[in-house]
Amino acid sequence: MTKRNESIIEKIKGLLALANDHQNDEECQTAFMMAQKLMIKYDISSSEIVEKENDRAISEGQATAHKTLYWWERQLANIITQNFRVTWYYNNKIIKGETKKKRAIMFMGFDSDVSLAKEMYVLAYDVLSFYVQKFVNDYYDSTQTHRTKRMTTELKNSYTRGFLNGLKEKFEEQVKAMEQEYGLMVLLPTEVKQEYDKRFGNKKGLSYKIPPVEEIEAYQMGFKDGNKVDYTKSTLDKETTLF
Repeated sequence: MTKRNESIIEKIKGLLALANDHQNDEECQTAFMMAQKLMIKYDISSSEIVEKENDRAISEGQATAHKTLYWWERQLANIITQNFRVTWYYNNKIIKGETKKKRAIMFMGFDSDVSLAKEMYVLAYDVLSFYVQKFVNDYYDSTQTHRTKRMTTELKNSYTRGFLNGLKEKFEEQVKAMEQEYGLMVLLPTEVKQEYDKRFGNKKGLSYKIPPVEEIEAYQMGFKDGNKVDYTKSTLDKETTLF
């Protein structure tokens, strides 16, 4: 991995640490957009130099532990792959002492793209986990409603669906803006698609259920939280001088 790649990865790790701090909601949300823009900006910069052959090697990276995956973890993986230059698949494993298979989410792509996608996934995972729990606690505190398992599940599912859709829309807006400015398409490299099709092309994907939106206000708040950051190019230029 080049020094340039390492610098970007370290920057995104810093954004992850910022998001986990949770002291500033705006900065926490901003980390999403910053990471995505760094990925796009890096790709533009790297296209100006001759890449070494090993930099184009296809690699794989594990984004979750082997576990029973929630529906939103899979949806989040879809959002990452739609806006970064990777694809994803399940890695199955039987944990010692258990009979059922556990699955982990794996990203496939060029080495630097996989590293960025993994960092972005963990960042989004941690921030979403924090926000949904905060929303549920605030809801019960403000409404003085009796806390039940069913109500909590409905709130979490509805809020999470909104958050993911808001995040997806914001990512798409950012990618479109960067495409218009730089003429860059964020597409899955042909070599990666060919390798994926070679390994998984004939296999049927696993289906999963996405829960319905049962609490519309929770959904709307989730969408707002996932979509609320307006990150400007001037801020990006200022931040990218740090590495």
